[in-house]
Amino acid sequence: MTDMTIASKGFTYAAFESAAMTRLIEDTARAWLRSFGVNSPQASQRMINALRDALAEDSIAASDRASMQDILDQAAHDAIAGWLAQVTGEHNCHGSSRFSMLRCAFLSANRDGIWSEHFLDAKRDHRDLGMALSVQMMLPTPGLVACEMPRQSLERRAS
Repeated sequence: MTDMTIASKGFTYAAFESAAMTRLIEDTARAWLRSFGVNSPQASQRMINALRDALAEDSIAASDRASMQDILDQAAHDAIAGWLAQVTGEHNCHGSSRFSMLRCAFLSANRDGIWSEHFLDAKRDHRDLGMALSVQMMLPTPGLVACEMPRQSLERRAS
C-alpha cells in the first residue's frame, strides 16, 4: 500500500509502520533528545509524533535506511528549530550556527532538567524559557587568542 493510498483511505501512517521503522523513529527521537539533554517521556512522545507526521507528509518514497535516516534527521531538526523559533521569537533558528548556539543555550539552561518536560511543547507559555535561553546566550565566552605553534620535527628512531 503506497502513502497516497494510505492517505486517501483516511488511515494514519503509524497504522502501517513496520517494527523496524518504529525502532528507527524511536532511536532517532532518543538521539536528538539526548543531544539536548532531555529525558522526558512527554518530550519523547512529542518528538516521535513530529517524526511520524513528517514521514506521513513526505511524498518522497525512500526505502533504504540511509535516506530514511536523513529524512528523519531533517524532520527532527525542523521540528526542534521550529519550536526554538516559537520559544525565542526569532525566525533564523534553522541555520546551523544559530541552531547550535540555541542548543548549547538550552543545555546550559536545562542543567537540572527543569525545562525537559517543556521541550517541543507548542501549547505552553515559553516566556520564562525564552528568557533563560537569551540569558545563556549572553554569557561571556573566552576570547580568541592567536598563537603560533613551534614547528616539530619528526625523527625516526631505530629500535
